[in-house]
Amino acid sequence: MLVDLHVHTHLSDDSRTTPEKYLEAAVKSGSGLGAICFTEHRRFPSDEETDRLYAELTDRYGILVIKGVEADTDLGHLLLFGLTPGALRHFDPAQRMLKSGHLIDLLYAEGGVAIPAHPFRDSGFGTRLEQLTAKHGAALGAIEVLNGQNSPRENELAAIAAEKFGLTALGASDAHFPTPQWFLTCATELERDITSVAQLCAEIRAGRAKPYRFPTSAVGGF
Repeated sequence: MLVDLHVHTHLSDDSRTTPEKYLEAAVKSGSGLGAICFTEHRRFPSDEETDRLYAELTDRYGILVIKGVEADTDLGHLLLFGLTPGALRHFDPAQRMLKSGHLIDLLYAEGGVAIPAHPFRDSGFGTRLEQLTAKHGAALGAIEVLNGQNSPRENELAAIAAEKFGLTALGASDAHFPTPQWFLTCATELERDITSVAQLCAEIRAGRAKPYRFPTSAVGGF
């Protein structure tokens, strides 16, 4: 199952795209995308209206819509999935410079995942992966190694680091617009189909995932 783990809509400050536009583009392309994760910058919409919209879009387009957040931390951006009410009592996603170590351990304890996004682009995660994996163990089990907005070298460095430190390698578009240079560039291929964010977290934690580059994409990398 193909899942794009890193997509932004108009709920992020740097995008003007509605969720529906991504789903329309995915269906029209025939790409086979099975799920899309909206990971807004510092925002995790938990209102009933958004939940109803995402459920309706899932039914209408046949593509599972999942929520996450791209958190701003002291080391860079972290993609967070599995944000339970219990986890959200311990931090505010809207804040900047959140403590990355706290989030990594908190999400893992709650059954979720914290994934360093583009760790070798505008991030301090890449150069610290050795000490971070030693400190957090299984709680830091995956990184984004194929990002649609990275340079080939940035993707290559992430892939090398994932192999060196035994991390599950993931892919995502980091799309802000539903255009070919942004969307349907790369994704994560799961070994098993999922129907919920909890199942997504379980698959990533089990290492049953790998990066995927769409055939029509010009994204460089490893």
